[in-house]
Amino acid sequence: MLNRQNLLLVFPILSLVWFAGTIIVAGLYYPEYSHITQFISELGATGSPHGGYVNYLGFIPTEIFILAFVFSCFSVAPKTRKSITGLSFIAAYAVTLCISALYPCDFECRPVEPTISHNIHMLSAFPGYLCGIISIFILSSGSSFTGQLNVFKYVSFTIGGVCIYAFLNLDPNSPLVGVYQRSLDLMIYLWFIYFAYSLNQSVSNKAIKSNA
Repeated sequence: MLNRQNLLLVFPILSLVWFAGTIIVAGLYYPEYSHITQFISELGATGSPHGGYVNYLGFIPTEIFILAFVFSCFSVAPKTRKSITGLSFIAAYAVTLCISALYPCDFECRPVEPTISHNIHMLSAFPGYLCGIISIFILSSGSSFTGQLNVFKYVSFTIGGVCIYAFLNLDPNSPLVGVYQRSLDLMIYLWFIYFAYSLNQSVSNKAIKSNA
């Protein structure tokens, strides 16, 4: 039977699997779609083959799982200023990406004259990624509840650095923009899972010590 600690790992893993499955399946039904050169958002863009399904059955549920992950973390993590702030940034990451799914970009996400929906999409997606990156650095700086603090910081800062590099290369004109975006998403998700595992271990260790 799942408890609150186990849900810490279940929700981010489920979100990643759902997100990856959405991208793979939607890409298969999008003629000549390239995971290397095209944005993920193009799968749900206005005029894409199955944009509505991709956004409402794919992208939005992935972020709902992340919000559930945040609530699970809040229920077990120490209520320090850094933990509350960091988890709030993860929640902001999920909410802004939900907004970007509700307001899809224009076809192929590179319009000459962008619509209001496209502008809202861009103004939510890019800040959303920034919120995800910022959360990594906040939660990994002085997070005494994760155990093996130096290792946690080293791994987290390394992942955060990769995320920054990928984010700075999200140029629509880049022939590898799809690779950079997928790398960014993957690194953020891997850190969520790593953070969940570390927090889970910390809570378990404290429970063992308290019962000793």
